[in-house]
Amino acid sequence: MKPVKIKDIVNHIHKIANPGLAEEWDNVGFQLGDAEQEVKKILLTLDVTGNAVNKAIKEKVDLIISHHPFIFKPVKKITNPLYLKLIRNNISVFCAHTNLDVINKGVNFALAEKLSLTNPEFISNETGSKLYHIAVYVPEDSKTDVANAVFEAGAGILGNYSHCLNDYKVNGQFKPLAGSNPTIGEKSKLEKVIERKLEFFVDSFNLNRVIEAMKSSHPYETPAFAVYPQEKKSENYGLGLIGDLNKELTIQEFSKFVKKRLEAKFVKLWLADKSMEDIVKKVAICGGSGSSLLPLVYGRADVFVSADFTYHTLLDSKIPVLDAGHFYTEFPVLENIKDMISAFDVEIVELKIEEHEIQREVIF
Repeated sequence: MKPVKIKDIVNHIHKIANPGLAEEWDNVGFQLGDAEQEVKKILLTLDVTGNAVNKAIKEKVDLIISHHPFIFKPVKKITNPLYLKLIRNNISVFCAHTNLDVINKGVNFALAEKLSLTNPEFISNETGSKLYHIAVYVPEDSKTDVANAVFEAGAGILGNYSHCLNDYKVNGQFKPLAGSNPTIGEKSKLEKVIERKLEFFVDSFNLNRVIEAMKSSHPYETPAFAVYPQEKKSENYGLGLIGDLNKELTIQEFSKFVKKRLEAKFVKLWLADKSMEDIVKKVAICGGSGSSLLPLVYGRADVFVSADFTYHTLLDSKIPVLDAGHFYTEFPVLENIKDMISAFDVEIVELKIEEHEIQREVIF
């Protein structure tokens, strides 16, 4: 069997959670090590901390995959003991952060599954990427070749649908000038042809690849096409989710349910103007720090589950807010990462809940 290299793991995860989806302020991807190194054992953790590094050394792993970035700001010198430990033990580090937050196999879908939510939809389609609309003109007999090429390169995906395309029959004309090498027509003569106008959407991180595929598959020496940036966001990705609770619960029952399901030491509940006996049917969630999404769930959910809410955010909230902790709302995603790499012939170990440093937190 062909050896698995770190770059194989990295490329595979990036196909699912493209780094182009990450916010501009974030730092994601392969952060330490040799991408050509063979990998036989991987450690999954939410953070690359002392506990994670020590376990990686003890378990003799080749690669650590974490959610939070190990290197977040530019490094001016390498004196951090964790860096040195990893380098000495030939352990590489890969991180998927905000690009993992916004995909449908990422942080929020893992949390939704943990809380038994159904019919999830994004709270916001905000990501670090942009959406573009492309229109290209092709000869009728080349329509299928060009369309298949751009689809293969990542265009035409809308929600749970692929190969999305609009196709129009149009009249075109051109005159080949000196120095041209026309596929159709003769130099210095006006040529009128029946063409197809193909229109499709593409995410910014696939834009250059799609344009290159379009040009390579196009029979014309100089294809005619236009690229339009969109004001709307792609519906394929987003922050937070709103879903249906599979069984109606009171706010008090729901709070206890969340605490138990996430194995949290405690949760903090802000009732707003509700009571403990009010019923929860619709739930909004955001793994990690989701307070910026709170105004977007008013009128859409009965309660918002996230973390890191400030004092004034709670006071101003129009719906009940459940702070279940940054760590506990994101930890479930490690199972999803495990599923992403399950096809590779590698051993996977996890830094368990009780092994993360957050367990040192003292509650009086």
